[in-house]
Amino acid sequence: MRDRSIPANGPVGGSYAARYGHLDLFHDVDLDAISELLDTAQEIDIPAGHTVLEEGAFNDAIHIILDGELDVRLGAVNAAPLLSLGVGACVGELSILSQLNVSAYVVAVRESHLLVIQDDLLWSIIGASHEFAGNLLKVLSGRVRDNNNRLTVSINAQERFARASRVDSITGLFNRHWLDEVLERQRSRCAAEGRTFSLILIDIDHFKRINDRYGHLVGDDALKTIASHLHNCTRPIDLAARFGGDEFAVLLPGVGISEAKFIGERMRAEIEQDDVLCSFGGLRLTVSLGIAELDTHDSAQDLLYKADRALYEAKHRGRNCAVSASELQPIALA
Repeated sequence: MRDRSIPANGPVGGSYAARYGHLDLFHDVDLDAISELLDTAQEIDIPAGHTVLEEGAFNDAIHIILDGELDVRLGAVNAAPLLSLGVGACVGELSILSQLNVSAYVVAVRESHLLVIQDDLLWSIIGASHEFAGNLLKVLSGRVRDNNNRLTVSINAQERFARASRVDSITGLFNRHWLDEVLERQRSRCAAEGRTFSLILIDIDHFKRINDRYGHLVGDDALKTIASHLHNCTRPIDLAARFGGDEFAVLLPGVGISEAKFIGERMRAEIEQDDVLCSFGGLRLTVSLGIAELDTHDSAQDLLYKADRALYEAKHRGRNCAVSASELQPIALA
């Protein structure tokens, strides 16, 4: 890094107006009126790859790019650039005004020439020129606006990623990860409020045969068809999810076992009467259902276990039927 202090008789290459007048910070500023202050500023050459500001370090100067390019990087000096700054942009002003350490690395992308204004000189220029103070406010407001925009983009991306982690990409229903979380919350809430709560597990009959015979794209269409019927047969407060593979789950808060069995039968009948539209025509689906109601001392796993036992019994009875856990004989303990 090479230091080139501005000589007493003014900047190299002409007047301050000619040299700095095009910079945003000096727009409409009477540079002749503050020439004595600018005489104490410095111009420095920065080699490519040099770190101008270090994240977490103390900073006491604002750096204005006269020539070259600087990258702003978060977390590490070799991280991907958050943004690139060209001629006229400045860095370091936020750490001076906030009296906080530098919040990011600033690295020269190529050889750059900078005007360096120390903090005491900066405050002197602010006091001497209202126009400079106003320009600095514009730069700061633009920096805040850009940060807000990046924050909004980041939040939106996080929301998309969060949704992707909870939603099944084929059916658009919530997935098993989501179900495990919500099932426990619903169980606790209904138990605390003394409300009934039922769970339906649904399995597509002979789904492997569909995939083996017609291919996975037809299998995906079958899954989408089931998901559509689950939407049609449930209330807005009911919660449907793809449990995994060809199995689905429907949570029914406030619904007892008898009503849940009725809802399950309606789902089964609707699905049986509909066809999955394929390139070769229509494909008829049937489903088996296991239904269970939450008992006072049941855990979420207890409820799942009871519904799964009922589903197994539905398959044992020949499939295309709904069985409730209340129809099963209790398991005898040895």
